[in-house]
Amino acid sequence: YAGLIYGNIIYNKAPVMMQKLVEIMGEKAFQEGIREYLKTYAYGNATWDDLITILDNKTEEDLATFSDVWVNQKGMPHITFTNRCGQLEIRQKDPLHRGLLWPQRFQITFVGTENTSVEVDLSNESFALTVPMGTEAILPNTDGRGYGLFIPDEESKKWLLEHWQETVDDTSRQALLMLLYENYQARLITDHEWLDAIWNGLNTEKNVLIASTLCGYLGEPMRKAGNDEKEQQLWEWTEKHPLASCRLQLLRSLISNARSSESIERLYRLWEKQTHPLLNERDYMSLAYELAIRMPEKYPSIIQTQRERISNPDRVRQFDFIAQAMTPDTVQMDAFFQSLLKAENRRIEPWAASALAYLNHPLRENYSVKYIRLGLEALQEIQRTGDIFFPKNWASALLRNHKSKEAYQEVQAFLEAHPQYPSLLKNKILQAAWPLYREAANSLDM
Repeated sequence: YAGLIYGNIIYNKAPVMMQKLVEIMGEKAFQEGIREYLKTYAYGNATWDDLITILDNKTEEDLATFSDVWVNQKGMPHITFTNRCGQLEIRQKDPLHRGLLWPQRFQITFVGTENTSVEVDLSNESFALTVPMGTEAILPNTDGRGYGLFIPDEESKKWLLEHWQETVDDTSRQALLMLLYENYQARLITDHEWLDAIWNGLNTEKNVLIASTLCGYLGEPMRKAGNDEKEQQLWEWTEKHPLASCRLQLLRSLISNARSSESIERLYRLWEKQTHPLLNERDYMSLAYELAIRMPEKYPSIIQTQRERISNPDRVRQFDFIAQAMTPDTVQMDAFFQSLLKAENRRIEPWAASALAYLNHPLRENYSVKYIRLGLEALQEIQRTGDIFFPKNWASALLRNHKSKEAYQEVQAFLEAHPQYPSLLKNKILQAAWPLYREAANSLDM
């Protein structure tokens, strides 16, 4: 069960929460507590509550209550900013726990003739202060210390969408980019607005890490709101963007997400030559998979040609296995999917997950919805027979490319048919299905 417990929430939230402890206690008291903890439990076992008990004795703050909120409770606060005639109200609420407070401190910045930054101590449900004269926008969490969904007022949101990339400080710029992304995930920003905001950043970004974040955010809005003109601009950036890492990421994004006939033909020519300075053999294998799905009439020649170009015998075996999912023959697709339901055919699990994802490729969504129920039915057996992290990878490969109402109904029907399903495994299904649930929410009036 260990693999069902770990995930991004542990690795990403844990350091945030530890930082909050330091803010509450102060560095000196925190260090004293850690030293006592290590000495007390040296060469033994200890729990998180044992640590909190020791730290609680080093401060007058109520760390037990803090720990219960930040460690034991699920979800995160929604923090809204409302500007009423020059009076700013910052209010937090937890959509999952009425009245639960997440005490924390973070910085906000007033943008105007002179930018002014203020630290907010959000220990209560709300915090109020006066907005300086001449303020154009109020930017939440500009030091990146805050945790939650930060929802700016409408004027500030509009300013952010157009100008976030002009923020000079790298940490603030990354924090504001993440804020916009989270508002997009919460459907407070449209696909077109978000794509334009990413575009503004890609056009000017010089920081490698922020550029990488931008490229990672690009796929979904490009699929939903992109157009031929946008794809052409991406092609230009793959050659002229000042950051080599960004050029490569954008090219890989085009390999996965290109939709126009011109782009697909250009990718085919790129694959034929296999001389691009940024692409390696694995990239060309991925490109061959994508082209085989997008150009089914050329499927046999693409697969055969790519296979002959691979020199590493283990990589040939990998290609032969995954390439089975590229067949345009639905009878063969169904047979290959059924073969993946047998443990002996999933022995190399990364290959099995990749093949399953291609069977459920976005261009095959209408057909592959039939695999969802069977794939979920197999999940408990997959947990028993596979690596501890494979159930999550299987569920993700099965569901991540689905966005339809029919796919949502398949997942719901499975969960309703299994009311006593193991909670940890169910959580992995819900985690994998979250983009699907989010997409289906509008059509189902959820």
